[in-house]
Amino acid sequence: MGWFGKKEAKAAPNDDNHIENLFEKYDKDDSGAIDQDELKAALAEMKLPAYHAEEIFDTIDTNHDGKIDLKEFTTYVEAKESVLKKTFDKFRRGNDKISSEDMLHVLDDMHLHPTAQDIKKLMDIFDDDHSGEVSWDEFRDHLVLLNPADFSKIADEWMHYSGEHGATGGGTIKATGAKWHAAAAGGIGAAISRTCVAPLERLRMQMIADGAKFGGSNMALVKHVMKVEGIAGGWRGNGVNMVRILPQNAVAFGAKGPIKKAIEEQFGKGVLPTIAGSSLAGMVCISSVYPLDLARGRITTSPGVYSGLGDALMKISSQEGVGALFKGISHANIWAIPYYAATFCSYDAAKSFYVEGWLGEGDERRTVGPAVGLVLGMIGGCCGTVAGFPFESARRKMQLQGIGGRPAIYSGLFSCMSGVVRIEGVQGLFRGVSANIAKMAPAS
Repeated sequence: MGWFGKKEAKAAPNDDNHIENLFEKYDKDDSGAIDQDELKAALAEMKLPAYHAEEIFDTIDTNHDGKIDLKEFTTYVEAKESVLKKTFDKFRRGNDKISSEDMLHVLDDMHLHPTAQDIKKLMDIFDDDHSGEVSWDEFRDHLVLLNPADFSKIADEWMHYSGEHGATGGGTIKATGAKWHAAAAGGIGAAISRTCVAPLERLRMQMIADGAKFGGSNMALVKHVMKVEGIAGGWRGNGVNMVRILPQNAVAFGAKGPIKKAIEEQFGKGVLPTIAGSSLAGMVCISSVYPLDLARGRITTSPGVYSGLGDALMKISSQEGVGALFKGISHANIWAIPYYAATFCSYDAAKSFYVEGWLGEGDERRTVGPAVGLVLGMIGGCCGTVAGFPFESARRKMQLQGIGGRPAIYSGLFSCMSGVVRIEGVQGLFRGVSANIAKMAPAS
């Protein structure tokens, strides 16, 4: 039985030469081997970006001699065909071929919600004989180089990339207007979530600044804030945080895509390029709103020193110099490296453990749903938070020293970290981490 409870269609008549014919199609110079440039050309013909080529090439080139011979290609295709056949059977609904209605039905199930033009794009890519339907041979030959287990990502990329590189015109699933709507919705959602967890954020920042003063006790700090400032003290600095979120989201929206695309085009996809792209995008976001972040930290942890955001920015720049608005910015950017490295590596490890250890062998089950994805994301976020927290703690201390009666004793990142360890022990670098982790679930 197939994915929709129907009987699986018979495979197309066995064509002993189809693999060889496909190999010859990719072997443009008739050298008897496929190189990376030929693989990129094959991807371009399929309306897919070239960065897939390196990963695909490394998978097929099992003897790592820098070329793919017919034997390696045959072994790869034969191993892929059973998976491809299962994917093909997910699409067709009672017929031997996939219709445009079948394509629409499955992509809707994947929550992509394509337009009629999107479906036409995909059908044009697959339907080589222009019959209006996609046969098994057509489906197999277009997907044999790719991973069909998660067709939603492939389809989404096809519609984006084909629209940008000369395929039929029309809208894509994630059109520019929809992206900006999503960005606006994301900004509103971020503002709401951060307002909900503002007391935890206050606790986190105050513990970093004054944890030793309260013996490292979260409860002692909470009691002090409640006694001196009342319940409203939990939301001190939240208004400034809202002001910071809007430009930060705008920068994130504008920067992440181009940075990720540039790195992937240069180095391909993989863990290291993903970490590098995310770290660079994070650095751009942090740097672009850093004065607001510094002012927020001081307003949140030092009641009475500043009357508001404008007053804080003016006093800091006039009393300490404009450069003081960027105090600790290098430390903040260093933080991005361990944070994103630990986040993505731990997420991938948790995902692999879940997929390999909990799911069955059938490819149709080896996907991660939204609920599980949220949990895995939280695991990655927690690991990233812990890994990066000493750097976060040090940069906050650098921002806040000399303010609100705190002594100015640190000259740099490592002098700060070593000083904290000498006076408070290693645990001093992690004061506030529990509040940081506690706020992650509701903020998500």
